[in-house]
Amino acid sequence: MNHLVISVIAKDSPGLVEQLSTTVCQHQGNWVSSSMTQLAGQFTGIIEVNIAPEYQAALIAALKHLASLHIHVVSGEHVSPITHLQTLTVTGNDRPGIVHQVAHILNQRDINICKLHTETQSAPNWGYPLFIARFQLDVTETLDLDAIQTQLEQLADDLTIDFE
Repeated sequence: MNHLVISVIAKDSPGLVEQLSTTVCQHQGNWVSSSMTQLAGQFTGIIEVNIAPEYQAALIAALKHLASLHIHVVSGEHVSPITHLQTLTVTGNDRPGIVHQVAHILNQRDINICKLHTETQSAPNWGYPLFIARFQLDVTETLDLDAIQTQLEQLADDLTIDFE
C-alpha cells in the first residue's frame, strides 16, 4: 500500500467531507486519519489515505478536479507508532510569538511536535483574550520535564505550563 497525505482548503460549505470521502472511496482508497477544521470561513484539512499503487494516479487526478477545492497531495511513508507521547498545554494572555517561543525551546531540546492545536478564547473577567496551545510531543523516557517546564515558564509571567 502507498500512503498519501492530502491537504485541502476551500470556502467552507456543507458536504465537503462527503465529497472528499466519496472520491477516496470510489478510487479504492482507505481513509486512515485526518484533522479538519474551519478557520476564518475556510475549510482546512489534512488526510492520510492508504491506496494500492494501481489506483493512486486516478485518485490524485480525481481529487485535483474537485471544483472549488485547493488540493495538494504528497507521498507519505508508514511510520512506527510513537512510544512516548507527552501532552503540553500552554495557557496565557494572547500575544504574538507564543507558539514560536515554545517551539524554539522544544526544538533546542530535539523534541518532536506530533500535533499542535491552538485557540483563542474570550476571557470576560480579565478583558483580554486567552491563548491556549496543546502540543503532543514525542519524547524520550529520560527527558527532564521539570527542567523544560521551568524554561517555558520563564518566557512570561502570565504563562501556565502543564505536562500531562
